[in-house]
Amino acid sequence: MSTLNKLKLYGFGVVGQGFQEYLAQNENPKRLHTIIVKDAGKSRKKVDSIIETTNPYTIRDREVFAIIELISSVQDAYGLVFENLEIGKNVISANKKLIAENLDLFIRTERSSGSTFLYEGAVCGSIPIIRILNDLFAYEELRRVKGIFNGSSNYILSKLFQDDLSYEEALNQAQELGFAEADPTSDVGGYDSLYKLIIATVHAFGVIIRPEQVLNVGIDAITKEDVEFAKQYGLKIKLIARASRENGALSLSVLPTLLDASSELFNIENEYNGVVVEGESIGTHFYKGKGAGSHPTGAVVYADLKALDAGYRYSYHKLDQAGDVFIDDEEVTVLFSAETPFSINKLEVEFSNLIPLDAVGKRHLAKIKLSELRNNKHDIQNKGISVLAVDTDVIAKQLIQSYRTTEILA
Repeated sequence: MSTLNKLKLYGFGVVGQGFQEYLAQNENPKRLHTIIVKDAGKSRKKVDSIIETTNPYTIRDREVFAIIELISSVQDAYGLVFENLEIGKNVISANKKLIAENLDLFIRTERSSGSTFLYEGAVCGSIPIIRILNDLFAYEELRRVKGIFNGSSNYILSKLFQDDLSYEEALNQAQELGFAEADPTSDVGGYDSLYKLIIATVHAFGVIIRPEQVLNVGIDAITKEDVEFAKQYGLKIKLIARASRENGALSLSVLPTLLDASSELFNIENEYNGVVVEGESIGTHFYKGKGAGSHPTGAVVYADLKALDAGYRYSYHKLDQAGDVFIDDEEVTVLFSAETPFSINKLEVEFSNLIPLDAVGKRHLAKIKLSELRNNKHDIQNKGISVLAVDTDVIAKQLIQSYRTTEILA
């Protein structure tokens, strides 16, 4: 086999092993010439590849067709992705944080060197949402892309609602099954969903946005009382990543959200992801697939390899035609809740509307700008207040009417 057809894989964890298995099932497994790991002496399954350790900062893989980067460290991954793109080598990655923080640089480097950079496995597991947005809807005026982008947090929320587990019990289960990392902050803090949303936004709307510009609130502040409150009204809580375009203005957010049964995302459970795409001409499209695990993501990484073999690359058509402007002044409806009564005025945020939902001051419905939420996120978290976005005006009216009826009867 020519060295120019061979592959080098960095990282042999859950996704790396899934990719290797797909390769072995579908073509000569020896095409994967070398696997780079942190600890070559660690016990792992036997493969035909050479397993070794090396310093990824200094590797320029001139003698291979492509490198597949599947390591967790952004610092280590940056050097090997950038340096190989710079010398014209093809790169496949599933490192969503790395990509979200450096995509502008990687695109410019890819174009100047003639290399190809693919990363379908970085967003929504087995759902090929990047290809859908980049290829099928390249010329469509999209209005909205939203969905459940993180399988780990969705698994935890499913267990809270279906099995009445505590947050800690559900998190432990997710970790034992390999859906959540030992340090789950990226998943439960909404950061993983944020990075994926930023990547999807480049293909959907042609705008590159920095992660720190976007509000992300995770599920780690959700209480048992929040779950019971949602159940009382036939609602569910899902972590929703959302990019919305209105009159050329683009807004993004990641928020735990109260959904009712009318939402396509209402019945997405466990480690599954779901994505809703809305456009001017295409109407509403809905996609569902596994969002976590070895084989779902490994399959998509292998599909990227076969796309490379066929000469495929992202067109970034909308990026070249960009006209949208990112803002975070969209007004959203949220439910503020606390385990004990609190003075919402102490949050020092501006509301256009504020409605109490109980008699003791534990819950308030508010209309607030995303920028206000983002600027006061840490203050809200430090006061032990949970934030739940309300998906539709119908749900908001239901909550208000129920409380007012109860108040009158009391």
